[in-house]
Amino acid sequence: MKKILISLLLSVFPLLAQPLPKAKDVRFYPPLNTQNVEYNPIISPTGRYLVFQSNRPGGEGGMDIWISENLSFPDRMKLPVWSAPKNFRELNTTNFEGMFSILFDEEEKPYELYFTSVRDKTQKDSKKNREGYDGLNLYYTKINQRTGLWSVPVHVNEINSNFEDKMPAVSPDGCSVVFSSNRPGGLGGFDLWISKREPITKDTEKSPDKPKIKCRDGIWQKPISLGPVINTSEDEISPNFHWDGLRLYFSSNRGDKNRKFSFYYSEFNEVNQQFETPKLLGNPFNTNQPLSGESTGFPFDTPSDYSTYSLWEESDNEGISVTFDDLWFYFASNRPGGEGQFDIYRTMVPEDLRRTYDFIFRGLVLDGSEAIMIGLDSTLKIYDDTKPIQVITSKRIGGDLSIEDAENFRTTIKTGKLYRVEVSSPGFHPTELLLDLRGNVGKEKEQYSQIILQPIRPIKDNRPDKTIQGIRFVVKDKKTDLVIPNAICFYFDDLTRKGKSLTSVDGHFDLEDTPVMDFEILARAKGFKEETFLFSKEKIVEMTGKETVLYLRNSKDFDDLYNTIIYFPFNERTLSDEDKKKLDLFADFLIKHKNEKVEIGGHTDNIGNKEYNINLSEDRALSVYQYLRLKGVPKERMKVQAYHYSQPIADNETEDGRSRNRRVNFKKID
Repeated sequence: MKKILISLLLSVFPLLAQPLPKAKDVRFYPPLNTQNVEYNPIISPTGRYLVFQSNRPGGEGGMDIWISENLSFPDRMKLPVWSAPKNFRELNTTNFEGMFSILFDEEEKPYELYFTSVRDKTQKDSKKNREGYDGLNLYYTKINQRTGLWSVPVHVNEINSNFEDKMPAVSPDGCSVVFSSNRPGGLGGFDLWISKREPITKDTEKSPDKPKIKCRDGIWQKPISLGPVINTSEDEISPNFHWDGLRLYFSSNRGDKNRKFSFYYSEFNEVNQQFETPKLLGNPFNTNQPLSGESTGFPFDTPSDYSTYSLWEESDNEGISVTFDDLWFYFASNRPGGEGQFDIYRTMVPEDLRRTYDFIFRGLVLDGSEAIMIGLDSTLKIYDDTKPIQVITSKRIGGDLSIEDAENFRTTIKTGKLYRVEVSSPGFHPTELLLDLRGNVGKEKEQYSQIILQPIRPIKDNRPDKTIQGIRFVVKDKKTDLVIPNAICFYFDDLTRKGKSLTSVDGHFDLEDTPVMDFEILARAKGFKEETFLFSKEKIVEMTGKETVLYLRNSKDFDDLYNTIIYFPFNERTLSDEDKKKLDLFADFLIKHKNEKVEIGGHTDNIGNKEYNINLSEDRALSVYQYLRLKGVPKERMKVQAYHYSQPIADNETEDGRSRNRRVNFKKID
């Protein structure tokens, strides 16, 4: 069984559930849409790239394949800002190229591309000459993993005919392709046909959290019609698979007096291995009924005034894809109000179209009162929105709990929702955790969590100590809770950019002058990992007259890879090839050690104001975060923290020192 493995040390402060915000449905403006045709949008799994076909100016001629990058990436809720599309000149010719399908690998990179084109032996570039039959044909190309370039496209002899074969859709596992054709043997017009292949070479599983390509090669079998369950005497075109391979989207003009196309979808029945009767997508939003801008299916088939509306009397809807997180539909339509002919639109996937699967939540509740922890009797209440849907218990167990997957609770819940789990036991501080199972979670998944409850200890007198003038800090060992005698501390704020050394008196550090703004304390000690502690001005009042403990971890508690540092040139945010090699090693370590969680800290020199430096630090940390995500590190095990100039590792007075301070480094967290 595939699983998501997360080990949590949870504080007594509860996490607040944040509902998924309602986002507006939009059409896109230039440079994505133009007065020409923008058709068949295929969104990449992460939502970073949009590939589509267009006959806009600037291409090779005729219909071409284009690609645009989302400049708002990786924010999945922010409105995408699409870059000026680039022509896919590697594949395009002066003739027709379009109506394509892309197969993505486990790292969410393009692996195979199937597209529609025509026979042509007249191209100046011999690599672009096309073999083939009369009419439209399907062609295949594969990425070269070494060069990053597409291979010379090959005519798919096993599938094509002397009729019109177009619009391929490859299943996510690579084992099936559905396409549209008017060849004999169908029900009339264009029908949907399917071909399958068995892999020649055996594939090894790389990542359990990604859709696995089972068929990376193999010979396509003779196509067969999807039959009367899917096809009609009218036209069925533009197929595309859902990311789980168990739903097929397509367009049809069935039953439409004006022969306009609407979106349909069909579920794949895994028991009888057949597609089921199609449903009109967004029903009732494709019908002659009053519509509202608040409808979950909007803007499918909705005019500008939201009046009663019939799609097939007004426009065609052809070509649709869904993001891997199951949040967004991208589709093409020639409805009124666009930039030109066909335009690209986006809308949120309605809740009733998002998949739900059984999901196993299991783990270990531990007694945190001793250095060697044992399993603890506790109660776990699982909430869906505001109501508890399950109450389960964990059992007290002893023995060697260091063995992998030791557990004392287990239950099954459904994906597609955000859950809050309350964990409590008499004599211990209760805690909470969130299970965010919205969006793309997938089938046969589970989460393993270690939950440590801390005992309730006698409350210390928290009244201000009159002997403390201002704010007092003491530096202690995280593991032993003992004072570290050789520690040093530095104070930073927006006016003290170089830092101010604090004097140690009897093992503590006092700030006699109460700060008036946000400030930070950098704590260092030989043999320990240095740490910066952030304090907002709102906390100053409650800290005054009290002792604040700053905990440091012993360097021996860290793997050497935590000492990895990524340096950046002045004002730069992008990673070099050398940086990526370092991060590859760190990613392998995190994937192998499933209980490790890491803070990715971005840093700057002391040039520029605090606000600018924090934004720059965050951009640097996000570039590292995103690369580690692409390498397969789960997002739940990484935290991004933006620092500015308060954690220098060198003198900011020299260029060499400033260059060492412009960096991202890593911190192990609980």
